[in-house]
Amino acid sequence: MSSDFREFQQIWQPRISAEIYAFTGDRDASAEIAQEVFSLAGSRWTRLERQEDPIRWARQEAWQRVDERWLGTSRPGDDGTSPAMVAALSVLDPATRRTVVLLLADVPSHEYVALGATAIPAAQWDEALEHLANSLPGQDPAALFGQLCTGWEIAVPRSRAEPHQPKRASHSLPATRRPRRTGALVAVGAVALLVVGVVVVTKWTAEPAGGSAAPEVSASATPDIAWPEPSASEEPLPTPSGTTAPPSPAPSASRGRPTPTPTRAGTTPRPGNPPATTPSKSPTPSPSPACVPSVNVTAADSGGTVTFTAEAVDGKLEFCGGQRAVWWASYTLVGDVLQLAGHGTQNLNTTAPTWSASIDFTACGGAWYYGRNAVSFPDTIPVADQGSAFGGNRLGGGDSPCP
Repeated sequence: MSSDFREFQQIWQPRISAEIYAFTGDRDASAEIAQEVFSLAGSRWTRLERQEDPIRWARQEAWQRVDERWLGTSRPGDDGTSPAMVAALSVLDPATRRTVVLLLADVPSHEYVALGATAIPAAQWDEALEHLANSLPGQDPAALFGQLCTGWEIAVPRSRAEPHQPKRASHSLPATRRPRRTGALVAVGAVALLVVGVVVVTKWTAEPAGGSAAPEVSASATPDIAWPEPSASEEPLPTPSGTTAPPSPAPSASRGRPTPTPTRAGTTPRPGNPPATTPSKSPTPSPSPACVPSVNVTAADSGGTVTFTAEAVDGKLEFCGGQRAVWWASYTLVGDVLQLAGHGTQNLNTTAPTWSASIDFTACGGAWYYGRNAVSFPDTIPVADQGSAFGGNRLGGGDSPCP
């Protein structure tokens, strides 16, 4: 396992875990998803390292697993032990909560759609910000989110860990620096024997009355050791608000391992209403790697025809033998609930990467939706839950227009 990947994992795995935890409120599931994604990244690192933005791939993989497991589709319960930030976010509806979490994590706005975030009306967004301000008085939400990024354990799969040489005494040399089949081995061995002699002498116990005691020398190997936690001497990791979180290894200038950039005051885009131009320092979007095709959607604002198209990578469309489900649904307003009027589902794959469908809807009453991943279509949706229907699997939709 390369040192570049280790550094990438140490910086980004805790941040991805924190994103998922803030959205789902489930710490164990968040750690499990992040570990799965970065274990997969380790096996594909040679290919991922050549891409401009491997963290974009890792984040999409993580959020796709959240959607596939139906995590965060409802308001998570607060047992009183959750951090204040997670408890405050749990009150928001899933769609708003997802977008707020992505903003706090300093995710570029052009990646929101690929991560399942939907446009949020300005009034709803203002209500979310007001709620956070009231729930966290005198505290910076971005700084609190940065604190969530600490304390996550990074486990190293045994099959992918580097061979670990047992330590037999304090004089042992690291395996990576031990010369092989060279004349230097003789010199190192001589020095080692001298040091062993010193160690044995210093560890010799007091001589009993009946004779000499044996030296206390242990040859047992040390157990497997997990990745070390960052020390206090290392550089602190930037957080979204520009404040500093507890220390984490600072990234090198190697290609493909970008560092999180602090948000500059006054430049935060409003989710659902991205600025007309992208900041000059924002990274250029890179294509999703093979086997994780993203979906582009073309839909009229007033319903009508919707077209789903899976994006190719380097001219090739690879699904790893699988497929990507896309769908639409329409509802008619009856009293204070929406009743299912029609729906359609299609699986995109290498032979059928595009699907167009006409959305059936009733004018002047109801709503329509479209999205990705396999979902179930409820027969009724309370009007109060209209904005959060289908959670992160929804890519868009709207109210049925009047003629």
